[in-house]
Amino acid sequence: MNPSPQHSAPDFNHLLLAELDALYRTARYLTGDPALAEDIVQEVAVKAIRAKATFRSEADFRPWIFTILRHTVSDHYRWQDTHPTPLSLEDDDLELVVEETLDKNLFDHLLDEEVTQALAELPAEMRLAVLLADVEEFSYRDMAEILGWPLGSVMSRLHRGRQKLRQLLLTYAKEKGYPA
Repeated sequence: MNPSPQHSAPDFNHLLLAELDALYRTARYLTGDPALAEDIVQEVAVKAIRAKATFRSEADFRPWIFTILRHTVSDHYRWQDTHPTPLSLEDDDLELVVEETLDKNLFDHLLDEEVTQALAELPAEMRLAVLLADVEEFSYRDMAEILGWPLGSVMSRLHRGRQKLRQLLLTYAKEKGYPA
């Protein structure tokens, strides 16, 4: 008698590869720098591979990997605050950095300039809640896990973030001549 074939869940690498675009999109928005976002996503992938024994199940992979992203971005800014990088105006790479910053990428095409500007004006916690809920479509439970916040805080910050975003966009719309 042949044993019945087991349904194999997607392997870890497949799960990781499936999230790379979303991780990059989120990192790109959080940092505002395409090159830094790529570096952070690489670091997230390395951390995830090293810690893959700690991930519980396929269903929990997405919140787990976004939690690693959140910590990696926080660690980057915490390290940057204590180790500023001097920039010379004579730096040969300066022109390339400026060009890369000015280049449009996929994320820039997804959101109009006004929406991007309005999101940037939100306080960091509200912006992250709105981004995870409305761009990455995470559930409240998953967001609470990613952010390390109580469920009520997730819901509250998301609600306040959406309200603030709505106010900012209404202001932009009025400035562009749309009726209120």
